[in-house]
Amino acid sequence: MENRRIVVLVGDSLLMDTVEASLGENQEFGVMRIYTTVTNIADRLKSLYPDAIIFDWDTPHSEFVLSLLKNQPGIPLLGLDVTCSKATALFSEQHLTLTINDLARVVKTHTSGKTRAIEHINDIMFEKH
Repeated sequence: MENRRIVVLVGDSLLMDTVEASLGENQEFGVMRIYTTVTNIADRLKSLYPDAIIFDWDTPHSEFVLSLLKNQPGIPLLGLDVTCSKATALFSEQHLTLTINDLARVVKTHTSGKTRAIEHINDIMFEKH
């Protein structure tokens, strides 16, 4: 049996119903659904070890997204917005930042050559008060 990607859908909306029906037909994906009435959504998601999480931005209590970014880095989150037909991909990486130099290195890595941001951080951090 081939490895299927586990995709977890979070939400109760008609949009999530449609996504579940459509992705469920694709043999590449194992689709699971968590309704927002479930308590401890973050714990439930953690136990499923999903390859991706899809949610509706208009779902009540979508603040769980920030918790997921912090507590489950590396799992792509796809936020769907039916009003403007967009999917927003959110990814989280954690970096050890014990010093300002560590933080500057992370900013440099994620700004790919945009030196202005680094100069601004250095100005803020080393300003004389």
